[in-house]
Amino acid sequence: MRPNDEQKLEILKVEMSLIQGVFDKYDDLIFRNRNWFITIWAGAIGLAFTVKDPRITYLAVLAAGLYWSLEGMMRHQYWYKYVIRYRSIREWLNNSEEEEISIYDLTNHYGKRAEKWERFHNSFFKLEPTLLGIIMVASALIALKFVPVDG
Repeated sequence: MRPNDEQKLEILKVEMSLIQGVFDKYDDLIFRNRNWFITIWAGAIGLAFTVKDPRITYLAVLAAGLYWSLEGMMRHQYWYKYVIRYRSIREWLNNSEEEEISIYDLTNHYGKRAEKWERFHNSFFKLEPTLLGIIMVASALIALKFVPVDG
């Protein structure tokens, strides 16, 4: 027994709610990771000033690079496939001429897939995490010049 159009619409509404729950989960996880990396970054810079060893600021640079890489990998491997599905449903509901859309296909396995470069670019080079990573690295390198050397 196949679902009729009204049942399909209800299933798609449930699917969009489930996808939104996935977004909320990953946004929370990304936010928590971001907080931890900022704490580690600030701690490394503070430690460099406390022990008067500028080399410790390189740990802050490392933390910034790890933060950017980890967030990009999370977005690339887990988060982005749900974005594609969410956009597919939204497009189909709002302005699609097509009659059919796969239902209950949370990762858009049967639908249009993103190109590899598009997925990589939209995962690793989002403005907010990229800008934060650049600011963290630049600030750590600036701090490197101001850390007094003991001895």
